[in-house]
Amino acid sequence: MGHPTTALLLLLLPAATSASCFSAELAKQENLSNSTPGCAELDWSIFGQQRRLLLAHNGIGAVRPTSQVDPTLEELDLSHNALRRLPDAFLQQARSLRQLLLGHNQLQGLPDGFFASTVALQSLELQDNPLPAVPSSVFHPSLSLLTVPCRCDAVRSVLDACARAANLSCLCAAPNGTFNISNFHERKCPGGPKVVAAAVGATTAVVAMLVAVAVGVAVRRRRRKAATTTAGWGKRESAGAHGQPRYISHGAESGPTAATAAPGASVAPEYENVFISPCVGTGTAPAHGGTPGWQQAQYSPQVPADDTYFMESDAGEQPIYANTGPPSEEVYVVPDK
Repeated sequence: MGHPTTALLLLLLPAATSASCFSAELAKQENLSNSTPGCAELDWSIFGQQRRLLLAHNGIGAVRPTSQVDPTLEELDLSHNALRRLPDAFLQQARSLRQLLLGHNQLQGLPDGFFASTVALQSLELQDNPLPAVPSSVFHPSLSLLTVPCRCDAVRSVLDACARAANLSCLCAAPNGTFNISNFHERKCPGGPKVVAAAVGATTAVVAMLVAVAVGVAVRRRRRKAATTTAGWGKRESAGAHGQPRYISHGAESGPTAATAAPGASVAPEYENVFISPCVGTGTAPAHGGTPGWQQAQYSPQVPADDTYFMESDAGEQPIYANTGPPSEEVYVVPDK
């Protein structure tokens, strides 16, 4: 025959399945927090016209799709449950609702016009939900406190509207605390004003450094070029470069020209020729103060008949000659560069 108790439970099972999470007597109360260990789907029709309804910590997984908040309700707490979504028309008649607590659930999204009828809403808590965005319909003039999850996408969805609102405090809540959404977005979210400013500053610093390096290189090249040019004009080349000295001494010239010249006048010719010869003259070099060998009548370069020498210069040099000054000066011949 079986056990009577088992048969009775089987008969009562459909009724229990379709029954509400709360008894009719309990549903008349305002504070129903921690009243049931679990509620897969809440039937809203069991509630009366309460002005305040607290349903936190009941493990509510869903609200029946046809459910709507009563127009007389002013405070509703559905926090700390397992809600994934709410019916689109759930708040369609909630024109008296002032406080709505939906934090610490699993809400993955809310319809765009979900808060359109909550014209008296003053405080809304949505923290600790995987919400990617908050509907813009929540921003009524009555709203004074908004708490959203500390997620960059959720914070970004309300950032501009919160900045425009004069009497609205916008916060984001995280396990480690509650923060102003502007500060959170600036410090934590990519593309925030601080990140953009840092990127611009870094780019500016790099460009400035490159410009400084380029200017430094240009200045060094210019100084090096100037130093090379100055050295080319000012230094006296050694005799070993082409085998002949590049200067002519007229420290104490004498001779017929010097004897007949007027006192104080220069007796040096305007230009002096430079003889190049591999041979040494037969005459001896004059002592200091005597007549140079090239002015003595008996001196002439000994050049073999088959050798011909010309005054030549490299491509970057000029012919060697001297525009002499007074006899007491030494004239240095420096090729142009």
